[in-house]
Amino acid sequence: MNADLFKNPPLALDSQLFDASRFPLVRVRRRAIQPGCAFAWAAQMRRLLALATPFVIVAEHAGDETPDDFRLRAAWLRTHRAALGAHCRGFIVIEPRIEARAGTRETLRTLTEGSGVRTVVVSSMRVASELAPVLLKHTATKASARVSQSRAV
Repeated sequence: MNADLFKNPPLALDSQLFDASRFPLVRVRRRAIQPGCAFAWAAQMRRLLALATPFVIVAEHAGDETPDDFRLRAAWLRTHRAALGAHCRGFIVIEPRIEARAGTRETLRTLTEGSGVRTVVVSSMRVASELAPVLLKHTATKASARVSQSRAV
């Protein structure tokens, strides 16, 4: 069913920003994250949510993201908590530096707080690929619970 969804998607995703070729695993393309990309990112996230199908987002940690983009994306995530909790089964961030994972995990937890979206920081794409199906098996947590679960692996 999911493969059919992306052969004829009801809303096309920008393949330069999001790689949905392995949907429901959606990878944010690191090279596409440039200053000023927060608006395009938000538009793509709206399109993902409009599919009303569970998915997992995987992204490499972007320590060089501009403060303005970070604030805009954080505001968008706060505004869309309920929809995220209903359809996004997890955010997986790849941070290869072990000493940076705790800080990345805390930032991610803060961004998704109250949505019920599981957040995990991992060391590699291989680990993220193994973890994504596990997250997809979990049902959405109730948005009213306002609990964000976070781990570092």
